[in-house]
Amino acid sequence: MELLPLISVCIPTYNGERYLKECLDSILSQSYTNIEIVIVDDCSKDSTIAIIEKHKASDARIRVHKNENNLGLVSNWNK
Repeated sequence: MELLPLISVCIPTYNGERYLKECLDSILSQSYTNIEIVIVDDCSKDSTIAIIEKHKASDARIRVHKNENNLGLVSNWNK
């Protein structure tokens, strides 16, 4: 049996509640399953974290990193 390579899907986000659920649902519905989803939140003030935690509770492939301070777009991407 051939092992499939692990694919990392990285999602930097800030106040991403509008599209985050749809984004995660789309990734999780893919036929390729050897993935990890790494979400880096840049101190969102909306329900972004709640959406992440809800998905994380039902799928161990989701990891989240919450910045302690808002780093801005480019620095959050580089996290």
